[in-house]
Amino acid sequence: MAEGQYYWAVLCKNHSFHKQQNLFFAHKIPLAETDAFLPPPPLNSRLNVRCDDCGREYSYEPKELVRIQLEYPEPFTPHPLFES
Repeated sequence: MAEGQYYWAVLCKNHSFHKQQNLFFAHKIPLAETDAFLPPPPLNSRLNVRCDDCGREYSYEPKELVRIQLEYPEPFTPHPLFES
């Protein structure tokens, strides 16, 4: 497995835009840093997230939150819902 940091993320719902760039993988939008073991944060409402690539904003349910591992350039700004 590639080395990198773990993030909570959602997958962009603008499939028609991102399909042009990569047919096989959805575009991942990192929201906050995490580690390989922490459970998901308790979220009681939907998240509104703007894609860093296509610029569209979509609403996500807490169950759509995923943990991903990737190299992410610094500086990283977490989604406001995840800031302490």
